[in-house]
Amino acid sequence: MKKFKMISICIFIVLLLPISGCSLLKTKNESVSKVNTSVKQKPNQAIVYSNKNEPTNKPAWDVVFERIYQKTEKYEIDVFIPKIIGDALKQEICEKINSILRKYTEQQIADIKKISDGSEGDSGLYPYILDIKCEWDKSVEPYISFLFEEYSYTGGAHGLTQIECFTFDLRTGNSIKLVNYLNNDQRKLIENYINFARALCNDLDDPPYEVFNGQGYQKAIDEDLFEDMVFKNDGLLVCFEPYKIASYARGVVKFWFDLKELRNKEENIDFDLSNYVTIKKLLSMNLSEVRNEFGLPTEIYSYEGGLLYKTKSELLFSFDFNSVERLEDMTKACVNSFSTGDNVKLYGISLKGSLSALDKKLLKNVKELKKVSEGIDEEWGSYFVSYELGKDIELYIESKTSDKNSDVSYMLVKKKRL
Repeated sequence: MKKFKMISICIFIVLLLPISGCSLLKTKNESVSKVNTSVKQKPNQAIVYSNKNEPTNKPAWDVVFERIYQKTEKYEIDVFIPKIIGDALKQEICEKINSILRKYTEQQIADIKKISDGSEGDSGLYPYILDIKCEWDKSVEPYISFLFEEYSYTGGAHGLTQIECFTFDLRTGNSIKLVNYLNNDQRKLIENYINFARALCNDLDDPPYEVFNGQGYQKAIDEDLFEDMVFKNDGLLVCFEPYKIASYARGVVKFWFDLKELRNKEENIDFDLSNYVTIKKLLSMNLSEVRNEFGLPTEIYSYEGGLLYKTKSELLFSFDFNSVERLEDMTKACVNSFSTGDNVKLYGISLKGSLSALDKKLLKNVKELKKVSEGIDEEWGSYFVSYELGKDIELYIESKTSDKNSDVSYMLVKKKRL
């Protein structure tokens, strides 16, 4: 009986195995199939995810470049033509902008080919060269700027570099001139800084007097000062071709101005030279630091051997003419001295009022101050008092007339000559 039961159980187990085995195998295969399906679908899922997040993760439109490279015995052309693509902008606007950009580049190509075809007997100069590269910027909405830098060679000692700038309104596709978007004050700030830099630096090649005397050459520079200008990195990039304000070796000269810097109208009417450390810091600044701290110059002046940079706080910083030898080092030009008007305080003491009263207050309240001399300035006919501030700074205060009791005219602070 037991034997029969054992046989029955064994038969029952044998009968169940195929069913159980098939079930287990099927489950395993289904599991593997699901994993494989998941792996195969990952790229598709990623694409869907990317598309879904395109407005934030990717630009809804972009700029691509078509390269045209052609080389013959007579010419070598290497040109990059920008083209706006994408669904976020109206198609007619893209076509309008792209048409203008293509027309410009194709015209340059046609011109170099025409010149090479018409230059018989100049085979020793071949191939003529045309090389055009382009930068673009969309940091200032809703505008887009393109800066073309074109190098061409058709004989002579060297080739020529030209700049062509385009800025478009992406709402209309219309080309705009950025100078029309600047008010008079902003134009003046840019003009002041560029002219200051030109006179300051040897590598900008203009004798300093040409910047200030209003001659015809200077007038011509000012008239097209804003001709080649584009938006760049939330600011304005003003460009000058070689020879325009600098030598050929300098290449394209560029000045960049932050839009926030140009829009800043704040004036520090009551600036306080509160202590020796503050004064010494001002005398140790370079041009870049002065600009960052006080903004672009509201006015610039020339005097014997130097330049004056007036800030919104009415501090007037002095720099030497030709104080830097290389254009790249222009912003490193150092402050020699600075002067102030009566809206500035010295150690908390206002410069408004008589020189005699100011002299008494300073000697009483400023421990580092030592009077050196006083008297009437024979050249200007005004009364002056000079001091030493610490061991390395000279202070000179002048009144409006030869009377010490007259109002203060200005104060000059400079490094002590060793």
